[in-house]
Amino acid sequence: MDVLKLADSSFEMPLDSSWDVTYFDEDSSKADVRFNTGKYPVLNVKIISLDDPKYNKDNKLKDHLFDPILLESHPDLDIKVTSNSIYGIEYQANLESGEKVKVWRKATIVGSRTIRLVTLALSWMSNPSSDEAVNKILLKIEKKLEKCSFITEETELDIEAKVSARILRLKQDIISPWSGLSMLMPTSWPSEINKEEKSFVSRVTGYEDAMLFLNCDELSIPKETKITSEYMQHIASSIGEDEKVKNISLLSTGKDTYLISCNKAEEDKEAGVILNNFFWHIFALKEDVLTRLHFTYVFPDINDKFLFGLVNVLSENIKNLKLE
Repeated sequence: MDVLKLADSSFEMPLDSSWDVTYFDEDSSKADVRFNTGKYPVLNVKIISLDDPKYNKDNKLKDHLFDPILLESHPDLDIKVTSNSIYGIEYQANLESGEKVKVWRKATIVGSRTIRLVTLALSWMSNPSSDEAVNKILLKIEKKLEKCSFITEETELDIEAKVSARILRLKQDIISPWSGLSMLMPTSWPSEINKEEKSFVSRVTGYEDAMLFLNCDELSIPKETKITSEYMQHIASSIGEDEKVKNISLLSTGKDTYLISCNKAEEDKEAGVILNNFFWHIFALKEDVLTRLHFTYVFPDINDKFLFGLVNVLSENIKNLKLE
């Protein structure tokens, strides 16, 4: 039997043998289904996972099945519940483009706090002949949806949802480790600051070997000296001469201010682990003083998605720090 499977079987739905499925290598959570009618219409299918420890089961997951627009336009839409605890809604709308769209949403609870939500949408240009053909397809889709299912085991999609929620819950506040520098940092991370040497280390709470280092130095240079993008590209290229350095990026973050970022994995032979190092180097010229900030976020390669997710948090904080 032909079966549509999304995100490691997080969602499954049987298919007609004549239907054609397109999966996406870069995103296993979505797929397109075409029928024996050529390129159109297309059924777009997308699943998401949400970490919600406070979900309300009593309202049949309405908070997740309905988006704000749907709550306004169809607040009383009927939520159907199957014998295997799958909650679902469906509706049809006319688009400004002249197209019609039929939407189905299915949701279920996995474990104690995970909600999986799949949305299926079929749109087509409405006219008498196409409406007749599409109506037959809609009936077939609805028959197949009656047999859809969500795997009960936790999948990578669910793990990523928990990590994303954990990062969103991370409380941050502006710190000023020394005069002239301010930036956002997680409030729960213990830090050691050396104001005289202008350096600090901050440890990720709950992890002994995950930490962020910052070292700062200031150089007096001739007033006529300028740092140009070409000069910074030369520095970035020099860093890239190390074959282990990956993902080198050069960004201008303000007037006479540049950020070079990259990462490098190294083996700690004594500890017997691989260490992931993410680097951010800021070069900021003001009058005749060149300020250089060197950030290093290091953590062991223990397949912890939360530690990897913090890279984006720190990157945004560093991009938006303030130098006076």
